[in-house]
Amino acid sequence: MVYPFNPNICLGEQKATNHRMKSRNYLGFCFFIILVLTACGKEEPHRDFKTLFKVNDVERTVFDFESAYVEHLILTGKNDTRTEREVFLTKLIDDILLAESATNKGLTEHPTYQAAVAYQQRKSMIDTYFVDAMEEEIEPLTDDEIRLAFAKRQRKVYVRQLYSKDPSEIEQAYNALESGVEFVDLANQFYQLPSYDSLAGYLGPMSYFGVEDVVAEAVYSTNEGEYSEPVRSSLGYHILYVEYIEFPAILAEDEYQYRKKGVESQLRLRRQRLVSNEYIYELMSGLNVQTNFDNLLQLRDVINNLDGEGIIEQPITAESAEALWTDERVERLANSFDRNAVLATYDLDGQTQVFSFGEYLNWLPYLSFQESKLRLGASVGRGMRNQVLFELASQQEYDRDERVQKKVSKRAIEILSELNQYEMTMKAVQDTGKVEVPESFRNRLISSRELLLQADYWKIPANSLQDARRIKREIEQGNKPLDYQGFNLVAYSVIDAKENDYDLVRKSLIDTPVIAQSSEQGWMVLQVNRRDISEVATQTKVDDLQRSFKVYNTIQNEVDSLRALANIEIDTELFEEISKLWSPSNR
Repeated sequence: MVYPFNPNICLGEQKATNHRMKSRNYLGFCFFIILVLTACGKEEPHRDFKTLFKVNDVERTVFDFESAYVEHLILTGKNDTRTEREVFLTKLIDDILLAESATNKGLTEHPTYQAAVAYQQRKSMIDTYFVDAMEEEIEPLTDDEIRLAFAKRQRKVYVRQLYSKDPSEIEQAYNALESGVEFVDLANQFYQLPSYDSLAGYLGPMSYFGVEDVVAEAVYSTNEGEYSEPVRSSLGYHILYVEYIEFPAILAEDEYQYRKKGVESQLRLRRQRLVSNEYIYELMSGLNVQTNFDNLLQLRDVINNLDGEGIIEQPITAESAEALWTDERVERLANSFDRNAVLATYDLDGQTQVFSFGEYLNWLPYLSFQESKLRLGASVGRGMRNQVLFELASQQEYDRDERVQKKVSKRAIEILSELNQYEMTMKAVQDTGKVEVPESFRNRLISSRELLLQADYWKIPANSLQDARRIKREIEQGNKPLDYQGFNLVAYSVIDAKENDYDLVRKSLIDTPVIAQSSEQGWMVLQVNRRDISEVATQTKVDDLQRSFKVYNTIQNEVDSLRALANIEIDTELFEEISKLWSPSNR
């Protein structure tokens, strides 16, 4: 049954965000699969493709919601709860309303919006073209393979994860698991939770075709109560723990025959994506690529000077900006090099094409800043690969493909919502008038929370990474840390956030020697014997509180007025169905 949307659902905090074009490379092609299912005759659409909610003329399916929600959990590190799902559903609805408001305000003419949509168009075109081009590369699926995929599709797997953008952090965590540390205990340490949480790292249920391919294959190839090897996805690095597997009561032959074509299409799409590397290699190998080394060396020097030296010495964490090309970096680089400078040439369809710095610049927002500094040739190669695929997609008019248009439309809503909130934020903070801040808001918003870190640890300096690995290995084999030159024991005490060891101690595993480095001290082996982290809240400044409430109140009032005029419908029964969460405490 469908009911009108309840405007009393909490909005959640609305925040002005950075308008750097964000990647939304959701996996799977809903429209294509819908066509296949429709062609099957009277088959009822799979739950994933039923409409979950509608805002005016904009519809979103269960698949749309769950794909975005899983990515939200991964990026934020939050646990899957009923409240979190409701807040996220509300945010998606609010984004649509704020996007419509932004259109009425003329923000579709904003250069940030136009640049972001143009990029999404190019990205969606090459993604869709690429999948279609892979059709000929895939061997025909056997009935056994389709049956296995059908069986997996019927299951629900409840998952925890350890996630980081730093592969060394995941490697350390994996070694700890291999040494016998319990996954939940390690997750509490890994995410540095202030108090023990039995749901640490809990993502909730994952469906076989509802998450990124490499993640799904890892999860569905892991037994209950076991963890996967480290997996690299488009978001970073994961160790996935299978908490529980919910099997269907029965796998009926008639249902398999009924669903076979749809499952086959989904499985084929997955195979296309998983075998893509070989296709790209063969494509690029036949282009007779010639690089301009002089221009590449000049560009390398410009990029190296953007943020100074030392990036190699800085650990990459989930929240680190070192891995990203930010708006500011792209703008500074664009003003520091000739857009017409030729970085490479390649042969396509019998004609020599030029890959210029300007074209490389177009692809930078989703290339790695670190790779651009450390391996510029590889980064330029990725940009040129994207450009080649875009040229091929353009020749076949993929800009008119409905799958592409749907992706661009969804991204446009996100951009417009963010721009609208940004415009309202700027207006609110420029308001010099005084407002009465409700006590409830005052108590909720303590902007100056600080972490108090106390620890007992030791460290041993090393001459190089290889030397650090040797020392760590010898200590694990029984050598005493005290016997190594430079051994330094730090008694239990408060570590100031400005101290060199602060980040290293905060991120290290307990009672486990780890290899660490910092720009000030170089390589070392470090072990934290005891660590306590607590939050210290201080008084929020009146001016900060006033500004924060003005921003919140401005956006809240805008959303409330938009809701009052909108036609919002949520399939509450369907939302209840997908929100029946399995919790480890209920097992």
